[in-house]
Amino acid sequence: MTNHSTRIMIIGGPDAGKTHFGGQLYGRLNTKKDRYKIVSPPENLTIFKEVLDSLNEGKSAGHTSVSTHNNLDLEIERTAGEKFVFSFPDYGGEQIRSMVGDRRIDKEWKKQVDESTGWLLMVRLDKILPVEDVVSRGLPEQEVLKTRQAETEPMKLSATAFYIELLQILLFAKKMPTRHQVEFPKLSFVISCWDLLDQDEQGMMPRNVLRKRLPGLWSFISSNWREGYWEVIGLSSTEKSLSLTEPDMDYVKKGPESFGYLITSKGEKESDLTQIIATFLEH
Repeated sequence: MTNHSTRIMIIGGPDAGKTHFGGQLYGRLNTKKDRYKIVSPPENLTIFKEVLDSLNEGKSAGHTSVSTHNNLDLEIERTAGEKFVFSFPDYGGEQIRSMVGDRRIDKEWKKQVDESTGWLLMVRLDKILPVEDVVSRGLPEQEVLKTRQAETEPMKLSATAFYIELLQILLFAKKMPTRHQVEFPKLSFVISCWDLLDQDEQGMMPRNVLRKRLPGLWSFISSNWREGYWEVIGLSSTEKSLSLTEPDMDYVKKGPESFGYLITSKGEKESDLTQIIATFLEH
C-alpha cells in the first residue's frame, strides 16, 4: 500500500477563512462519509477543538492568535485505499502580512516552505475594494480633489502587488526559479467566502472571477505556473455567516457537516470539502 507524504502549506492573511476551513475539513474527514477520511485520529486536536465546538453550537469561531504557529499531521486514506499524510498548519494570519511588509521569512516559515509540496492560497475577494480609475469613478469635483490632495496617507500595496510579492518571496525561499514555468509546488488559489461575492460572480467560473477582480495577479500566476499545476476554486466553508454570540439553530440541528461547499475549477458545486485535497494528490 502506498504511503505518500503530502505537505500542503495553507497560506492566508487575517480573516481569510483558514480557521473555519480547517475545522470543517477535519469534521468531514472524521465523519468518513466523503471521498477522503482520517485513518487514525491525532492525539492533539487543539488546532480544531475550539472551531468544532463553536460550529457545533452554531456560532462562528474566533481567530487564531497572532503568535500561534502549530502543525498537525493527518494520515488520510482515499476510498481506493491509498494513504497520504496531510499536514495542516495553524498560525495567525498577521504573520503573512508581516512577511510581505518585512520582506523576510523566519525559521519556522522557512521550514514550512522547504517541506511543502503544494500551496493553498486563500484570499477573500469580497474584502478587496476595486481599484478606482477614470472609468469606475470618473473625474472628481474640484472640492473632492482638494480634500484628497490634503490627505497624507501612508503608501499601501494594492492587493495585486501584495499577493504577487508574497508569491515571489515564497518562490525565492523555496529556491524555485521562474525562468521555466513552475510545476512544484502546485498552487491552488482559493477564493474563500464564495457566498459573499456578488450574485453575478457566484455564477462565474472561479478562474474568471480572479481574472476580473485581480487581473494582474491572474496574469502573474498563469505566466509563472505551468497549466495543469495551478487552479482557482471557490470555497464557502460555513455556507453562511455565523455570529460569535448568537447560535444558528439550523446549524445546531443539522450539524456543521451539513453546511459548506466548494466550486471546482470547472465551475461545479461540490459539498464534499475533502475534494479540495484532490488538487494535490490526483494530478
